[in-house]
Amino acid sequence: MPHRSPVIVLIIVLLSVAVLGGILWASYQIAAQDAGGGRFWIEWIAVRARVVDGISPYSPTVDSRIRSQVPDIFNWASGPDPTFTSPVIAALVILPFTLIPNADLAHTSWLVIQFAVIILTILAGMRLSNWKPAWWFLVIILPLILLSLHTSVGWYEGSINIWVTGLVAAVMLAIRGKRYELAGVLLAFTMIQPQVVFLWVLFVLVWAGAQRKWTLIFWFFSFFLLLGGLAVFMAPDWPLQYLRILWNLSEYLPPGTPGSAFQQWWPGLGRQIGWALTSILGLILLIEWWLARRSNFRWFLWTACLTLTISPWIGIPITPDAHLLLNVPMIIVMAMIEERWHRNGKWVVLAGVGLVFAWEWTLVLTSLQGGEPAMRMGLMFPAPLLLLLGLFWVRWWTIRPKRLLMDELRESEIN
Repeated sequence: MPHRSPVIVLIIVLLSVAVLGGILWASYQIAAQDAGGGRFWIEWIAVRARVVDGISPYSPTVDSRIRSQVPDIFNWASGPDPTFTSPVIAALVILPFTLIPNADLAHTSWLVIQFAVIILTILAGMRLSNWKPAWWFLVIILPLILLSLHTSVGWYEGSINIWVTGLVAAVMLAIRGKRYELAGVLLAFTMIQPQVVFLWVLFVLVWAGAQRKWTLIFWFFSFFLLLGGLAVFMAPDWPLQYLRILWNLSEYLPPGTPGSAFQQWWPGLGRQIGWALTSILGLILLIEWWLARRSNFRWFLWTACLTLTISPWIGIPITPDAHLLLNVPMIIVMAMIEERWHRNGKWVVLAGVGLVFAWEWTLVLTSLQGGEPAMRMGLMFPAPLLLLLGLFWVRWWTIRPKRLLMDELRESEIN
């Protein structure tokens, strides 16, 4: 493996220092000016109310505090006022920050650590796919990912789904390394936001059962029960409160399913189109899960990424920050395209990521400048659509050995 030249190493170091300094400065400015951070404040206020004041995070008092601090959050459409909708086990993530008495310092620390989690998640995706892009290509593609709508808005708002995305990547890395105890523990932690990972967690458990990886399943349920017990210690009535939220999820979250978008665009047939999409995607998932149940890791990884990509369209109401989880399949798709087409693959990747970047921000800017409000509902389509097409495009050489059958036949003819 050739060594990097001193000039390239110096450029990488300088860029890294500049990025770190920029993130520290941006995080401080956001916190000091009380900008953004809506999803951080929802979690912080709710958990701090329980820790400091002994008030249930689901109480009307906490709702009132949240609404006074968080007037608005970026969503697909207008909806109910912001409120705490996480399970109390999510408090284990926010708890250390609630112990910081200075709210601005807590917010700044949260943003800095979350940015580090985003970078680590991207690196984990590269390791999962054994992708080692050229440094110049990474310098171009990384800003497009970091400044994409789903990443930048999620970070600006302080979304807890950044942690979930990092945990998802960590689970798959642990499975790749056959560290099933660790995978089970981390899988339990992803349930801090169950509505965005429910299908993915279910697939991992189905695959683990078919593969007889009972250690992973045992540690998942054991640690999940432990987390639930710790949460009961903090708020004894949280299971009932959270089940009530899940049962009436549409009353707590703004419209966040393709069906709701279709109903705005085509009131006559929108609901039926939404149900048809859910049925088709559900059937595709069931077929792919069945095919992958006893597969190797590459097939498992592809199906796991397909599940993450389809989840936002399956009919469970989600918020825009849940699209952060699409960063993992995005990295896998980019890696598989470049693995297959090498130099030409780089341009295909740049075109795809650039298209998603431009499409999302065009819709946002148009809606903010007095365009049709329903246009923002269209934001739930660009990234999943392009990723879904990309996943099926790379399906064959992802789930099969890297050397295709035709390549092997050609080599045998030469020999």
